[in-house]
Amino acid sequence: MNGMKIEDWLLRICGTAAMAVGFQCFLEPAHLVAGGVTGIGIMLSAFTTARYGFPTPLWLVNVALNFPLFLIAWKMRGGRFVGKTILTSLLFSLMLFVVQGVTFYSGDLILSSVYGGVLVGIGLGLVLRCGATTGGVDLAASLLQKVWPRPSISKKIFIMDAIIILSGMLMFGGINGLYAILSVFISERCTKWVLEGGDIVRGAIVISDKAQEIGEALNLRLERDAAVFSGKGTLGEPKKEILFCIFSQKEIQGAKSIIMNIDRGAILLVTDIREVLGEGVMLK
Repeated sequence: MNGMKIEDWLLRICGTAAMAVGFQCFLEPAHLVAGGVTGIGIMLSAFTTARYGFPTPLWLVNVALNFPLFLIAWKMRGGRFVGKTILTSLLFSLMLFVVQGVTFYSGDLILSSVYGGVLVGIGLGLVLRCGATTGGVDLAASLLQKVWPRPSISKKIFIMDAIIILSGMLMFGGINGLYAILSVFISERCTKWVLEGGDIVRGAIVISDKAQEIGEALNLRLERDAAVFSGKGTLGEPKKEILFCIFSQKEIQGAKSIIMNIDRGAILLVTDIREVLGEGVMLK
């Protein structure tokens, strides 16, 4: 249990640090409003700089906007629900404070959007892997769900983020808005990559009269075990053997060759698999 807690904290620290660098050091200097509370902070910082001559720190905006959400969530859901979120949000604000004033690159919008999106996406993925969030729009959508059940939470998040991004486009111009959308897309892909793993797993379904022979060949040449089932078509065809097996990305071409060499008339279906769990499943 202690090991898991240490691992969770390491994920939170690394995740919030990556997010802070992405926002503070790439997106904020380039005025790329990529949604969320931090996007509001980027607009507010630019406004106070232009109007009063000083920027509003992103860490301060994150604390100020999340604080009332935490109070409402505590009252509606209880301390157990918001405990992890409060700690992670405070840690994120601390990381924003630590890296404030640091600008790695702001000369090219596309580089800022790409590197900012990658860092934010990887950081968010690490945070989500330990079952936590940084609050903000996600928490607001969850609270609104109790009052307005429709639309879904995901749609509420999308609507709020869209409003923030459109506001950023109005403030900083369409070009910055388009690059902000690019950073959001990159961020989402990186988050998905961290959560699901970078290795692509393929599943193969083979319908053949020689399924048993194919399974033995796969086991011998690729060291892959397979499950064989019996199936019957709806049009009265005789029973067929159906084989199912999983492969890594680099094994799938070899598996295709083995299958087709044994039975040219076999029906082969190949699909991506998001996650594989269980003992004995070792993909090379």
